[in-house]
Amino acid sequence: MPNQIIITKVVDTISSLAGWPSLRILDLSCGEGALLECLHRKGCQVEGTHYRDDDYILKRPREILSQVPIRQNVDLTRPLPFEDGQFDVVIATEVIEHLPNHSAFLAEATRIVKNHGHLILTTPNLHRVQSRFRFALTGQHELRSARLGWNIPPEDLYTTHHNPVYFPVLHTLLYHYNIRVIRTCFSKCNMAAFLFLPLLPLIWIATTVESRHSIKRSRQGGLNLLRWLIDFNNLFSDHLIVCAKKGEHRLVRTL
Repeated sequence: MPNQIIITKVVDTISSLAGWPSLRILDLSCGEGALLECLHRKGCQVEGTHYRDDDYILKRPREILSQVPIRQNVDLTRPLPFEDGQFDVVIATEVIEHLPNHSAFLAEATRIVKNHGHLILTTPNLHRVQSRFRFALTGQHELRSARLGWNIPPEDLYTTHHNPVYFPVLHTLLYHYNIRVIRTCFSKCNMAAFLFLPLLPLIWIATTVESRHSIKRSRQGGLNLLRWLIDFNNLFSDHLIVCAKKGEHRLVRTL
């Protein structure tokens, strides 16, 4: 469930899009409705989905949930009950890391976005500098709420961050579904992250060298990926906040 910082950033991002505020917006797994409430107040046409009536995140549901359309029992691992191109904006805040199959989810989420519409995703940022450093030392990334143990039964896996988002894969999957990252946003970060500032030149060099494989396969795609991997928001924001636009993108391959 998104905190207030994420809600503010998502609303700010959507408010900068063409057609604001007359946008039809779907919030997938909308939780208590805080984001829907904010967008509704600003004049947007909003809808949401819920998974289970006894969902662990439904502690203090907002009144907005009884005022706008909310689809119940929507399992995000299955085809979504919406028409192709039905929404101007589809939002999934702090959702994708709970799902077992990112590809299947993105195929459905992008399907219901109009051409030239937008998909907004937020998720804990696997690629921030603290997480990169921890992985180098321990083999484990710094993950938010991802302490998955044998005590979690299969039916409750969705309550944990059991499938963190690896940005290079997300970047490619979105492109395959004809939707392309156009913006990232900064949420917040631990001040300790700025202790890594002296290492930025090393991080940039290492990331550039690692990206050569992607650039070799597709120069356009590899360079675009490199741009985002060394982006300040990707390096320092606690959350990855991605705005992607749907449109005609020709896949370029280099053999």
